[in-house]
Amino acid sequence: MTSKVAAVIVAAGRGHRAGGEMPKQYRHIGGEPVIHAALAAFAGHPQIDAVQPVIHADDEPQFRAATAGLARLRTPVSGGASRQASVYAGLEALRGAAPDIVLIHDAARPFVSDALIARAIAAASKHGAAVPASQETESGTVDSTVAVDGAVGAAGSGFTRRGAKPRPAAMQANGMTGIR
Repeated sequence: MTSKVAAVIVAAGRGHRAGGEMPKQYRHIGGEPVIHAALAAFAGHPQIDAVQPVIHADDEPQFRAATAGLARLRTPVSGGASRQASVYAGLEALRGAAPDIVLIHDAARPFVSDALIARAIAAASKHGAAVPASQETESGTVDSTVAVDGAVGAAGSGFTRRGAKPRPAAMQANGMTGIR
């Protein structure tokens, strides 16, 4: 059975810790905006069926300019005051698409590889939830994907509808709003 896979790419943050005059996802690395590279990785991946951008309400013009030429993106939705609220907005936007697997990724992290995306999908499919992780070594960084039992990670994650289902409304109702 082929799973329907979607990616929520959160880009609603302001990037205050990084300093500068614009959010870091709109700054350029290697001649292109960071957000363009992050979205292109998912939009160009053969296993991804839908890419749902989540942006700050004030960033529509910057988003359009930064993503010019990218295909397969859904209409962006506005994020919330926290990363958790932004992820929730992306998940709600995907409700009608009913994906079997959802990956969550931060647009300010442009160097995600096709292989890491594929491993996250495979691990989420097998285990119900997974978190891509990097292990620092003396000779460099090694990407890996870690299975998660009953939890969804914050920096990047994948989950199935049958596995670890995020319950943002319940989390908010219980005061769990500080997740970034």
